[in-house]
Amino acid sequence: MRCASYHNHSVFSDGADTPAELVRQAIARGVDILGVSDHYYREGPGAMSAPDWALRPDREADYFETLRALAAESPIEVRVGLEFDWLEGSAAWLAGPARDPRLDYAIGSVHFIGRQTIDTDRDFWLARSQDEVNALYRRYWCAVRDMAESGLFDIAGHLDLVKKFAVYPTCDLTPEIRDALDAVKASGMVVELNTAGWVKDCRECYPGEAILRACFRREIPVTVSADAHRADRLCADFGRAYDLLARVGYRSLVRFRGRERFVDPLEP
Repeated sequence: MRCASYHNHSVFSDGADTPAELVRQAIARGVDILGVSDHYYREGPGAMSAPDWALRPDREADYFETLRALAAESPIEVRVGLEFDWLEGSAAWLAGPARDPRLDYAIGSVHFIGRQTIDTDRDFWLARSQDEVNALYRRYWCAVRDMAESGLFDIAGHLDLVKKFAVYPTCDLTPEIRDALDAVKASGMVVELNTAGWVKDCRECYPGEAILRACFRREIPVTVSADAHRADRLCADFGRAYDLLARVGYRSLVRFRGRERFVDPLEP
């Protein structure tokens, strides 16, 4: 089985290494297909700025040219991606960028509920009452549903990221999760098993096994990524991920090239 990792960040957003350094580390670690997918965040249509952790508008051309050049000269396959931050109503201004023909794939991710980030501040969660936690979880899964229903993205990024700080709901979220996964299925998206969760407070991959099993029952295809922000994390816990997917029942992984998909057999 060829090793592929699509969800990785460089210095163009909040990663520690240049794309060239990611490629060098990928070659050293036996990665066959490397995708770079820096954060794409825009507050609204025509926004001319971005937070420090996201790709700046004035660096977009450089981003694509840098990755194009690396793809042309690298002995491994280099794929061009972006991780789009979903905000309420953002389909109106993300449609163009998400369909950019220079992209091999687009990741849709929910990091915000309203304009509140949910995965950067543990104290934010600790300060919430249980009722507030329950409400935030419900809103999170509704946002995932809306993101999938937009039909703009190829990969659903780190489903159930909301659990990152190990602050959990006490309510039944079955209807919300069901609707979100049904929307992922209907949109034709691929779900990533994101290994980064195993080193966070939740100590569980994104999504967890129960949701992976729900994806498998719906025949939603999967890929595996480490959400690496450093080159030395490119393939972190991939063996563990392959074993889990095989236990769930998966027998193949999805790959991307020019917004087209193909599959490789899963051989953990």
